[in-house]
Formats: sequence, C-alpha cells, structure tokens
Amino acid sequence: MSVVLDANTVIVLALDRSRASAVEARLRQWDDAGEALHAPDLLRYEAANALARAAAAGQLPAADVTGAWQLITAVPVTLHRLEEGPAVVAMTQRLERKSAYDAAYVVLADRLGADLWTLDGPLARNAGSRGLPVRLIEA
Repeated sequence: MSVVLDANTVIVLALDRSRASAVEARLRQWDDAGEALHAPDLLRYEAANALARAAAAGQLPAADVTGAWQLITAVPVTLHRLEEGPAVVAMTQRLERKSAYDAAYVVLADRLGADLWTLDGPLARNAGSRGLPVRLIEA
C-alpha cells in the first residue's frame, strides 16, 4: 500500500507544532501498517520555500533552519520526478485551479492508486467533490 503526502504534512513538523501532533500520529499509523510514503519532487522545493518564508518573516531564526530542514527530510518519502506534464495540466483544469502544484500531487496519487493526504481543507473538499483520492488530516 502507498500514501502520497502533500508538502504541508511535512512542513508542519518544523513550523507548526499545534498541528504537527496529528501528522506525527498519522505517520506512526502508516509506519505500523507498512505504508510506503510518496510525493512529487516538488515537496522538497515547497518545504524549502516555506522555511524561507518563515525565516524572512522572523518566525524561524536562521540558526534553526538546518534543524527544521532535518525534521522535514527525516520523513521517509520516496520522491518522484514529474513525467506526466499533460496529465498535471489536465488535472489543474479539472480542479479549476491556476497553479499546477496541487494537481501534481493528485496525479501522482492517482498513478500509484493511493490516497493523497493533506492538511489543506479546501483542496480536500475540492478534489473530493470531484471523486479524487484526497483525504484530510484533521488537526
């Protein structure tokens, strides 16, 4: 079995302790069940962007960036290169979005026959209303 993780599920481990416990509990459940974790390569770039934004806003001291990155990259996620650009564009249109980021995660989940897990309520509702395999981690 496989699970696809949205970037926000690992970013909260470093930046949002109030929601991190829900993700940590879910990670333990997946580990206990032998689930393999997957994400597009995009996950690491989104995580680096979140850390850069937090640092620029003064929410993450420069001395803590390395530790935050280590928390994020400690999650054993298999990263996948984007090989299905047209499918991502089509999914972006299906989701009625202007950005392909969320669609890349949904397409990977569909290709792997897995659910995409996210903390993004609007994405979960939007994709769910279209019958797509997106599940919300309640935090």
